[in-house]
Amino acid sequence: MYLALNSTTMGKRANKKEIFAKVVIPRPLRGFFTYSVPDDMQNSVSPGKRVLVSFGPRKAIGLVAEIVNHADIGNIKPIIQVIDDAPVVSFPVLQLAIWAAEHYFEPPGEFLPLIVPRDKIEVDTVVAIREDLTEKPKTRSKAALDIYNVLEPKKGTRRLSLLSADLGKTQKELGKILSGATLKKFFIVRQMARRVASRGEIRPYPLTTSQKYEPVTLTHEQKMAVEAIAPYIEKKKFKVNLIHGVTGSGKTEIYASLAKKTLAIGRSVIFLTPEISLADAMSRRLERRLNIKPVVIHSDMTPKERERRLSAISSGEARIVVGARSAVFAPVKELGLIVVDEEHDGSYKQDTSPRYNGRDVAIKRGAMENIPVVLGAATPSLESYYHALAGKYNLLELKDRVDGRPMPEVMLVKPDKNWEIGEKLHSAIKTALEKKEQVLLFINRRGLARHIQCSLCGYTFECKNCSLSLVFHMNSKTLSCHTCGYEEPAPKLCPECNSTDLWMGGAGSEKVEHEIADMFPNARVARMDRDTTMKKRSSAKILESVEKREVDILIGTQMVTKGHDFPGITLVGAINADNTLHIPDFRASERTFQLITQAGGRAGRGDVAGRVIIQTLSAGHHSVESALKHDFKAFYEAEAPLRKAVGYPPYVRLALIRIDAVSESQGWRFVSRAKGMLGQIVSESPDIHILGPVEAVVFKVRNRYHWRVLIKAKTHSTLAWGVGRFLHETDELSYAERGGVVVHCDMDPASVM
Repeated sequence: MYLALNSTTMGKRANKKEIFAKVVIPRPLRGFFTYSVPDDMQNSVSPGKRVLVSFGPRKAIGLVAEIVNHADIGNIKPIIQVIDDAPVVSFPVLQLAIWAAEHYFEPPGEFLPLIVPRDKIEVDTVVAIREDLTEKPKTRSKAALDIYNVLEPKKGTRRLSLLSADLGKTQKELGKILSGATLKKFFIVRQMARRVASRGEIRPYPLTTSQKYEPVTLTHEQKMAVEAIAPYIEKKKFKVNLIHGVTGSGKTEIYASLAKKTLAIGRSVIFLTPEISLADAMSRRLERRLNIKPVVIHSDMTPKERERRLSAISSGEARIVVGARSAVFAPVKELGLIVVDEEHDGSYKQDTSPRYNGRDVAIKRGAMENIPVVLGAATPSLESYYHALAGKYNLLELKDRVDGRPMPEVMLVKPDKNWEIGEKLHSAIKTALEKKEQVLLFINRRGLARHIQCSLCGYTFECKNCSLSLVFHMNSKTLSCHTCGYEEPAPKLCPECNSTDLWMGGAGSEKVEHEIADMFPNARVARMDRDTTMKKRSSAKILESVEKREVDILIGTQMVTKGHDFPGITLVGAINADNTLHIPDFRASERTFQLITQAGGRAGRGDVAGRVIIQTLSAGHHSVESALKHDFKAFYEAEAPLRKAVGYPPYVRLALIRIDAVSESQGWRFVSRAKGMLGQIVSESPDIHILGPVEAVVFKVRNRYHWRVLIKAKTHSTLAWGVGRFLHETDELSYAERGGVVVHCDMDPASVM
């Protein structure tokens, strides 16, 4: 339905005070846009409602963020139409999205897809009878009378496309007729928004549980953790609680007990997981423990399914919501608790716009709604553990596995020169299979070979768009770029010298799969990486097969290391633990420790003790030694002083500025100008330290050239001032001055590569 059209919309009524609306526009532009609120809309415009506005030469659908009584600029355009009868974004979620946009220096419009319903809205050209025309036009114009006769029974308004069909004219012909002076006296032609009804019925989301209720008796450590957090739930008081528990210590049982207490006082819970597959697994476990069906939301849903689930959440019917990072913006009513599982995981940080960290946004939502937040991990991030030691977070530790199960025995071995599966790992796999036990093999690379090089002339096959080697995939017989997606057929000859002697270097998960098939032809093998989990629910199906003992050997990248609980897995092999250790990033040691520890933690979670075999050439490194002993504190005590000495988190706040350009020459000209801007910032604030600009580790990506700048400061406020100053100055440059250069900001980056 369209709102009534009338001629007073553009004008002002003397008896009403002028007000303005700050509107979020779905464009990659930092800041809000101010519009005047016409008199007849002042009672209907409010934060959280969508409006139709003019934006440049076009129309845009924006979201009202705030109503204000004054504006600092002139020539303000009016809002054309209020689309929603009631706010479609709740005030807490709207405030959270605005905070995130400001905190991360992201365009607020980039957050709209995360918070606004995805119902289809179309903008049409509409013809309407003027409100002051109360009877048939007194005119000799046949066109005016014909148009009036069509519109009058249609409640005075009709889409131009339909009206032109009614009159047997083209839209262009009718538009020309309506532009005449005579017809303008009787009719208004405007653009208006309308909702397009979904095809088919939107069925209610089934909230009846199908799982068998399985109550659990908590261990002493679990009870202590629940008792420490429960008062914050009951008193509705904000506090961040970090549960640091070894793998297999039963953190999920604590989450379930806390959720039960939250539900008992009539409040709701959000659970965040780093991966979609973990969200499904978490949902099933919570359903068995709580006898309530959670609603899972993530990107792997059709629009209709997403609408169905969000409807159950926003209505208050759904009391437990589980999802990946974007679920932090779920429109949950009466929120009483937020749980962030595997809080250390880098997947919580989105690396494309809008760049935000789901864990940190969850903490902010907890503070805004005055409710407790629970972070859980066997390998906490250094930042979270630092805050816990400083007393900012409650620290709750689980030192033992449930049921007295021992931690897995860990063995370090050197990699084999000829095979990805070394002799000791091969022997251990054979023994496990003979005992009908399951095996997990972890390698943090996918593909068959990381690069192909000519043995004769040294030519390396590289991406046409990026300064990266192409990865060989045997199943598809292609060379693929894992950054931009470029593909070409696998080569038979070197294009430089026509040699057939092509050397394949660097292994990935696909190569391990082929080796395992040759070594153990009777074993049931599954591979879980990005290549095998592209289809909907593919990852869930693989994990369900492992859980049902239909898989003997699971091979995968880091997605297999995260929080899964498979009692049948007794052996874990880390194929090449050095893959992540020697990358040029300050978090490399931390990631290596986390990946080895998390992968090893999948072993021995049932009745049979577990074993972990780590193939590495870096046995003496503190990340590997600490993982060998399952000793997070030892790792923290070794790593933290190194971070402090060179000035990296958790001792400083960090921002990564990415500069990218279409051409190298344009980029260097901008970088030269940026150096002057950055130097001025440092001179005005000596507490800010800047590294760069320098070429990015991968200089060319998707035919664009990249530079990076690191900005450091001890406090967020100081860092925000410096970053804001630089971004403001670059935003103020004209297109000619920028030369096609794009500047991105990544606050609190997960990686600085």
